[in-house]
Amino acid sequence: MLLLSPRDCTVVLRKFSRLTVGVSIAIALFAGLVYLFAWSSIFSVSWVSVSGSPTADSKKIITKLIDIPVGEKLARVEPRAISARIKSIAWVKSVDISRHWLSGHVEIKISPRIPSAYFNGSTIDESGKVFQLPGFSGADLPTVTAAHPKIGLAAIALFQSLPDSFRSQVTSLSAHDTSNFLLHISIDGRDVQIVWGKNEKTALKIQVIEALIVLPENKNIRRIDISAPHAPIVK
Repeated sequence: MLLLSPRDCTVVLRKFSRLTVGVSIAIALFAGLVYLFAWSSIFSVSWVSVSGSPTADSKKIITKLIDIPVGEKLARVEPRAISARIKSIAWVKSVDISRHWLSGHVEIKISPRIPSAYFNGSTIDESGKVFQLPGFSGADLPTVTAAHPKIGLAAIALFQSLPDSFRSQVTSLSAHDTSNFLLHISIDGRDVQIVWGKNEKTALKIQVIEALIVLPENKNIRRIDISAPHAPIVK
């Protein structure tokens, strides 16, 4: 059995006392920090900003969805939960949420999907994602009809490969598959259907179309099959 001298007991008691004081201070500091961040009005939301929404209607949707009132404790604002709600919107590609503790600013940056074309009544981006973008209309984009987004992307690639002078005449595109494209172009206010076929020999096909259109006997044409550019069919 170990016996301590009165002097040793005094030393042990002093050390224990210091340890107890240290633990008490740590607990008090922790409790103070919890109160400071979770309950006091010092670290609270002073304002919320939303950037990156491509239209006024889409910004309204984001603002309503995040539901962060001014005065809310910053510690209670959960970026992961808010981010998950925002990412559930089809036209949102990514989102970044920051809490600025000193200013009370909650900053929300949206990276939207960029429409490449009107697709089957919606819009489609370069990755093939189909979505509805609130408030988006009237943009100078092709109208594409296809059975599948992958085929729609192939039609968009064809449209983007056309020279500006010809592309400006294209009003819509459709495709049954990636080797059978159909274009509609506007000539003097008249709709002309172009059976394009495969996405190949673009320069030659456009040259043949332009040559056919200026012929007097073709002033009322409605359809040009240019899938075989060396043997076009006009109706």
